[in-house]
Amino acid sequence: MGSESFAGCLTVFLLSVFFRKLFFLQMVGLVLTYNFTDCNILKIKMDYQNIIDKALKEYINKTKSWKFYQAPSCEDPPSCLRLIQRLTFTPAGGCESLTHGALAESTRASLSSNCPGYAGAQINNTQAKKKREVTRKCLEQFSYLVQIWRHFSRCSSQPRNKS
Repeated sequence: MGSESFAGCLTVFLLSVFFRKLFFLQMVGLVLTYNFTDCNILKIKMDYQNIIDKALKEYINKTKSWKFYQAPSCEDPPSCLRLIQRLTFTPAGGCESLTHGALAESTRASLSSNCPGYAGAQINNTQAKKKREVTRKCLEQFSYLVQIWRHFSRCSSQPRNKS
C-alpha cells in the first residue's frame, strides 16, 4: 500500500512540475502560439494595402542600403501571419528597431482587430527608446518581413483542402 501512495504522490508532483513549466513556456511565447486560422484575412490584406505597406516603405526609406535576402516561405495566409508576427515582434540579433514604431503598431492593431482572441505580441518596453543602429541582421529580418507581407497579400484567402 505504501508503494501505491508513493507512486500517486510522485505522479501528482511530476504533473505539477510539468504544468508549471508549460505555463512558463506559454508566458514566454514558446509554446501554443496563436494560429491565425480564424482571422479575417481580407481585412488584414486591406490593412496591409492601406496602412502597413506605407510603414514598410517608410522603414525602407530610412535605410542607407537595401538588399533582398531569401525569405523563409509560407504556404498559406495563417502561416504567413505567424512568420510576420515572429519577425515583427521577436527581434533577432539585437535588432530591436522592428518592434517599435508605426510598422509594429499597425501590424499589432490589424492582427488584434481582425483575429478573434489574438492578445497581441508582448514587447519588452523597459529599455529606453533610443536611436538604434540598423545592422545587417536588421536589414535581413526586415527584408524577410517585406517579402512575406507581399506574399501574404497575394495568397488565396480560401482554406486549404485537407484531404
